[in-house]
Amino acid sequence: MGRYVVRVRRLADLSQRDLAAETGTSASRVCRLESGALDPGVTQFQRILHLAGLRLAVVDAEGREVPPVPADAVRDNQGRRFPAHLDVAPPDEVPYDRWSRPRYDRLDAQGWYHLRPARDELADAAAGRTRPTDHPTDTELSTRRRLMRGRQPRVDTPPRPEVVCECLDACFEELCVPDCPCQCEPPASVGSLRHRLLNRTLERDDSVQP
Repeated sequence: MGRYVVRVRRLADLSQRDLAAETGTSASRVCRLESGALDPGVTQFQRILHLAGLRLAVVDAEGREVPPVPADAVRDNQGRRFPAHLDVAPPDEVPYDRWSRPRYDRLDAQGWYHLRPARDELADAAAGRTRPTDHPTDTELSTRRRLMRGRQPRVDTPPRPEVVCECLDACFEELCVPDCPCQCEPPASVGSLRHRLLNRTLERDDSVQP
């Protein structure tokens, strides 16, 4: 790192005092940096490199630059990041176990992931499958939602069960009798719909009599 400080001064045409003034430090500290007696730290080293138009980069074994994980990677419904070591699928790629047994008491998932054993099993089953580089980002998912509009699979709320009335014939004369298995209108429910309709019918019949 000390020799890179010298490289910066060569490229930027700076003396030790000039570099000290640009970085807010002393000339003696710059001298110690160049000799290797002092570690500048990543933040200060980046500032020094910037003076010569240089920057730090992370590269792989083949020399290709590796970017950091995107800051807008998708989060779950609680605002937490998904486990970095696991693969995350977009929300419209619903796993079969959740597709067959949906949860209606939860919000729609923001993404799906498998634990390591299931992930490795899927990888073994799919020959040549490569793991995704990153988790989906909010920007990518917004674009995906626009493209998938009208085609995105969804799980609808199950229909309400059909109510089968098992009232006895005697119930229709006024209210549900005690022996009625349905008891959709118990005797205590004086304000029930059937009771009101019955009274209204009786009143109409009385009004048409001479």
